[in-house]
Amino acid sequence: MLCQNETGVLPGSELFFSTIGSTTRRLFYYINSCGHYYCEHGYKIRRGSIENLLLMYIESGTMHVEYEGRSYDAHAGDIILMDCTLPQYYDTPDYVEFFWMHILGVNSFELCDHLTRARGVVHRTANNEKNAVMIRHLLSEYKNEQPFSDSDHSRILHAILCNLMPDAIPQESAPVDTPARQTAKFIESHLNEDLSLQRLSQIVNLSPSHLIRLFQQEFQHSPHEYVILARMNHAKYLLKTTSKPIKAIAREVGYRTESSFTNAFTEKVGISPRRFREVPLG
Repeated sequence: MLCQNETGVLPGSELFFSTIGSTTRRLFYYINSCGHYYCEHGYKIRRGSIENLLLMYIESGTMHVEYEGRSYDAHAGDIILMDCTLPQYYDTPDYVEFFWMHILGVNSFELCDHLTRARGVVHRTANNEKNAVMIRHLLSEYKNEQPFSDSDHSRILHAILCNLMPDAIPQESAPVDTPARQTAKFIESHLNEDLSLQRLSQIVNLSPSHLIRLFQQEFQHSPHEYVILARMNHAKYLLKTTSKPIKAIAREVGYRTESSFTNAFTEKVGISPRRFREVPLG
């Protein structure tokens, strides 16, 4: 259940966050935050401007949208795409279950503008179910805390957007359980432990230098950078979905003191953990 005062959001709803590195921001498509929401009448978002695209897949129910002077109703199986730098309003008249992602990336706004001018913000295409499979897959990786590479997410996100044009076909392949992925899985499930390069290299029986090289190739981050990002992502999740004290969250994500965690979080995210917890999601 969301630990936040969001009217209309029902228990069982989930949200997740990403901490994005500079290389990913410069080169790829990426997810800033995402979620799987169950909402009843009373849920509504009226927003002025945030630097994201909003991608939604309606699993069931109805979402009413007002955007650039036009009104839309999205139903089960529909995809919504909006440029959130423009004012937008959406709500549900009764009930809706949907997946959502705040995304950005190279030429994302230009692609969104092209699609919106061609189709509006609600997309009903023969390819929607293919997109739904990929959207559910991305959300499941966050839910199950599975390691992923930025390039994989970029490929999938770009495929989803392009697949709103009928002539685009997404290409999917099952990830191989490489030493880098094994290391990433270990990091994700042992955030409060010693995650030094020496220990990580021992886990997969590689030299530290060899592990760094393989990890950089697959994830575009060093193991150390990945550890920090994973800890920040889990901390964001705990701050928004629990009422745990910040000191307890610090320990859970591998920091010995609240002050060291606060300094690291503020440097990486741009605001303090306390302020992050207070800022509304909408």
